[in-house]
Parts: sequence; C-alpha cells; structure tokens
Amino acid sequence: MPIVYYIEDLIEFDSKQELRINENLVLKLASDKYESTIKALLERFIKNPFGTVFHESNRSLKTDSNDFIKEGKVRPKYYVLESSASKFNIFISRALLLTEKEFFCPFSFSPGNNGGLFGVAVSYSFGELSAFTYYNDKDLLFTPRKWDSKKFTSKDYEEFKRTINILENFDKKKDVFPHLSKALEDYFKISELSDNSVFKVVSYIACLELLLVDNSMGKLKSISQQLQSKLNLLNNRFEKPIIISDFVGGPNTLNLGIVIGIIYNYRSSIAHGDFLDFKKKLKVLETIAMDDILKLLRVLLRKTIIFSLIEPELVRDLKKC
Repeated sequence: MPIVYYIEDLIEFDSKQELRINENLVLKLASDKYESTIKALLERFIKNPFGTVFHESNRSLKTDSNDFIKEGKVRPKYYVLESSASKFNIFISRALLLTEKEFFCPFSFSPGNNGGLFGVAVSYSFGELSAFTYYNDKDLLFTPRKWDSKKFTSKDYEEFKRTINILENFDKKKDVFPHLSKALEDYFKISELSDNSVFKVVSYIACLELLLVDNSMGKLKSISQQLQSKLNLLNNRFEKPIIISDFVGGPNTLNLGIVIGIIYNYRSSIAHGDFLDFKKKLKVLETIAMDDILKLLRVLLRKTIIFSLIEPELVRDLKKC
C-alpha cells in the first residue's frame, strides 16, 4: 500500500496531472479513494462547522472537461504526496514546513481497503497537538483571516527537493552537532503553541539562543548583544536576506539586530512574569502587531536553521564567539 502525505494548504500547481518529485514520490490531487479518509481525519481537528466545507468552497477549479465536478458538486481539492515507499518518511513533512511557503502536512496515512479510517495506519507529522493548534488558529468562524492558496511552482519543487536532501544529509551527522539537532526538534515542537500565546515569542527566541548564544561564565557580551550581532552577521550570509521593512515600520536606521534587541526585551518581560503592555514595550517600532513579530521570528528562525543545517561547523563556531 502507498503512503499518503496530506498537504493542508490550498495548493495549485501548473501540472494538470501529477508532479513527480523523485522516483517514489508524486504530488497529485487526492483520488476518490483517499477523500473519505482525509475527511474523517480532518473532522478530528476542525471544530468550526464551516471548516468541513472549507476545501469544497474555496478549491473550485474549472476545466474544459470539468474534471473536478462530480455528482453535481464541486469536487474537494485535497492535495497529497503519494509515496511508493513502505515506511513513513519524517523528512517529507519537515521539508515541506521548512520551505519558504511553509506547506503544512498535519498527517500521513497508509490507506485501508474500504475508505474512511477502517484499517488505516496514521502518522501525525508533528504530533496531534500541533494539528489541533493549527486548525484552532485557522478557525475561520472565530478568528477571520484570509487564507490564500499557495501555488506549487517549479521554484517550490526545487526548494522542496533540496530541503529533503539537506535534512537527510544532516541526519547522518546530527550526533556531532547536538545543539543544532535539539534546535531542529524544538523548531517543530513550537508548532504546538498557538499564535495567540505570548509564550510563542519566548520559544522562538529560546531556539535562536540554543543555536547562537554562548552562555559560558564570564562571557562579556549579554545574550541580547550576542543575538543582535550574530543574527546581523547571518542575515548577510542568507541566500535571501531578511529586509526588516517588510515586517515592521520605523526609522531607516533600524536593522535586524536592533529589532531583535527590542523583541528580546519584550521576551524578557514575558519570561519573568512582568505585566505586559505590547505597544509600550515595543514603542520604538511603528505600526507593529503581534502577528508581525511572530512572522518575523518564524522566518528568521527557519532561515537560521536551514543555514545551520548546510553550514553546521560555521554556526557551531559562531556560537562560541
């Protein structure tokens, strides 16, 4: 039986048929035999009564042959990666989440013979709690947001393949880099925390500290100073550096290091149980919201982890500086 990786995002890609990723992995529209299983698994997490028709109402695709119309109804556009391998591959869902578009794969399964959940082996990519958190945050009834479709382009195809290779190569030497290995695991565990929790900021910063900060006794630079200088340095090495004005408004003198220093002070207030006044704590920055902070930290951490997986020796040495 194949292994099916369900991709939650509203994916569109140019191929009208299938897109082969490698010799045993294909991106495709879920077939009829997978739909009942996907729906049954989704119903465990989607509490919003409108959520169960989210895919049907937002995934219509008109074609000359009306391929996606069945029984007079719009066919749900559930996208999956179908693998001919005999075992679940943890790197597939992880690589998807580490891509720039952060494709989310909440679960994978080996189909049963009769549809639904009977005889189905299920694997939750990041744990069931992460899936519950994802769908709770995405609840369209209580937290209205715009959930745009994500196109799976040739660029995404190359990035996904490259990221799988990066993860597989690092896995062979992960014991040599325990801090990076733990940071990678922690990054995926952060998905258990809701975007509505201030402690998500603490978790992102903690993960960056684990990767970059030397906490040795007698170290001259503070944690905040180390993060500011080292992240500025890394940002200059990223394939696509972060442009701070894309996330926050403020004076032209703002750079990534300065913003991280401000966010770190806010993080300290959370960690030490102080009274929180979001706007007051971050008053140096203009027109900023918690969503902006979380997006910046998530992008920054993802880029730092990818760079660390490619250049583990460099990041290990940078941590000691």
